[in-house]
Amino acid sequence: MIDMITEKEIYKIIQKYNLPKEEFIILAGSSLVIRGIKNKTNDLDIAVSPNLYNYLLKNYNPIKEENTYVIDNLNFGSLYYNEDFDIINGYKVQKLNNLIKFKQKLNREKDKKDLILINKYLNSQNMNVLTLAYLGDAVYELYIRRYIINQYFNVNDLQKESINYVSAKAQSNFLEKMLENNFLTYNELEIVKRARNHKSHKSKTTDIITYKRATGLEALIGYLSFIENNDRIEEIMKFILEIR
Repeated sequence: MIDMITEKEIYKIIQKYNLPKEEFIILAGSSLVIRGIKNKTNDLDIAVSPNLYNYLLKNYNPIKEENTYVIDNLNFGSLYYNEDFDIINGYKVQKLNNLIKFKQKLNREKDKKDLILINKYLNSQNMNVLTLAYLGDAVYELYIRRYIINQYFNVNDLQKESINYVSAKAQSNFLEKMLENNFLTYNELEIVKRARNHKSHKSKTTDIITYKRATGLEALIGYLSFIENNDRIEEIMKFILEIR
């Protein structure tokens, strides 16, 4: 049994139990993972249609726990199936306002932590994307400097090598690689889109497309830093350093 599941593992569970997209809604912590607000959760919580409910009961012999049934890391029940939902990556996902009400009602310690994450996320949505990029630029460069000082000793070498990571062209290429590999979550893609669509002056040193892509990467790092998702920043920087 997996202790904590990621977004990729959520999709694997869905495939394992042959869950039709149109017959369930992803709930609770799982919905936060799908949105990219948190990296991992304890299990996959879903609200299912009557047909899927009966199918799971018949074919998998689940364990009953209060109002839900449990199969390994999958928790399912019929509650909340008739609620409104958002569509993310083709899946029905619980609306944030419904999740907030649910967690406020339970008010457990883990619910309080999730509410803090949600609040930080909502605040980040109101920030100017260039403000996020300003923060991201500093965080990104600090990661790169820490990395290259372990690789080089001559100051001139440090500065030359850093260009391979911090230039707009390099950042643009890194972002494109992440997009090609479907590396980003739903929310991360939204941040990148906001940055690329933001009206800004053309850079004097690079073309506008490269500049906006680089700004998108910086805004993404700034967003993750603002919501204090340092684990995800580490994952992104590892991806960048490995493909360089």
